[in-house]
Amino acid sequence: MIKFEHFPEEKHLICRFSGRLDTLICMSISEEIQNKLQELKQGQSETNLIEEKIDFDMKDVTFISSSFIRICLITFKNSQKGNFAIINCDPFLKKIFKIAGLDDLLGVS
Repeated sequence: MIKFEHFPEEKHLICRFSGRLDTLICMSISEEIQNKLQELKQGQSETNLIEEKIDFDMKDVTFISSSFIRICLITFKNSQKGNFAIINCDPFLKKIFKIAGLDDLLGVS
């Protein structure tokens, strides 16, 4: 599941995930994230990229599917360079991003 923490004064959004992020769960999570990103875009300048720093906190995640990797890539693509990161990743999950060749691109730590 997902919980949002938004700090507008710091322009920072933290998305905290928990449990197994399988394909079925990711379908609903994707919609929630897209709605939140649209909300953030509304209060910004004319750029199509989100100015906020976005962190995906993976502290309580035990499994990710390829659908979740897709969500990460879409969010990365919609954010300004250097403003997206995946934090508190379990070593097993880090390895998945590394095998996919996305660990450096997505700022996995």
